Amino acid sequence: MSRSRFFAAECFQPLCRQGRILLLVASFCVCAIAADAAELERGDCGKCHSEKVRVLTVAGGPHATEVGCLDCHPQHPPRSGTAFRACDECHQSRPHYEIGGCRHCHTDPHQPLVSLRDPLKPMRLECLSCHPEVGRQMNENPSRHGELYCTRCHSRHKEVSTCLDCHEPHLANQTNPDCGTCHPTHAPLRIVPAGHVPSRFCQVCHAQAARDLAATKTNHGGINCLYCHQGPHRSIPDCQTCHGLPHAPSIHRQHRGCLNCHGGAHHLISNR
Repeated sequence: MSRSRFFAAECFQPLCRQGRILLLVASFCVCAIAADAAELERGDCGKCHSEKVRVLTVAGGPHATEVGCLDCHPQHPPRSGTAFRACDECHQSRPHYEIGGCRHCHTDPHQPLVSLRDPLKPMRLECLSCHPEVGRQMNENPSRHGELYCTRCHSRHKEVSTCLDCHEPHLANQTNPDCGTCHPTHAPLRIVPAGHVPSRFCQVCHAQAARDLAATKTNHGGINCLYCHQGPHRSIPDCQTCHGLPHAPSIHRQHRGCLNCHGGAHHLISNR
């Protein structure tokens, strides 16, 4: 038996015979035993911390694949009062890592992204340090969305609220994907229709144009709004884009504007 182990065994016997436990002496003895213990190896941690190892394996990300337990926990109590390294010992050289207070968001280092945040904590700086493109979009396209904390819509990392959680639809039976065809999430007032958008979506806000198109006898009444209005909202094409110069050159020289004769594009006047 080593000297430290012999001392530990000897120091407890008289105390037990006397029916008293002295915490200070007992702590000293335990420390003496620990000082003589073998160094921990990589596979030792799971013997006592199997649940931590399981969580780390399932959701640890780089913490599970690129580092081992002993890289973050170099000393086990009572050898050290601190059982883990500070985050900034490994995570450096990015604006996100300079914010500090890592555990404010990453509540469990064994699953650092799954346990990313408490939805009740207002956050913006932390999120935009990793998602600067989102911040740029909101700054360049001011809206109420740009005034909110990120956690208002994203209660967990990569979790996205639907538009209809907060907003009433323009029309009954519209779905959340319908909203995204016109309104980019982080720049909702920069309306850029993408893909097929039914004309009835446009007609909610452009009621007069809808009435004119319903009344006209020309082909304009039967085509989709985006056929003519391509690109950002309020884009208006030239008539020549589709029609070229359909009249004799003398007429076009005399009448420079098509709509001077044909009225509005939605309630088109035709001699046919």
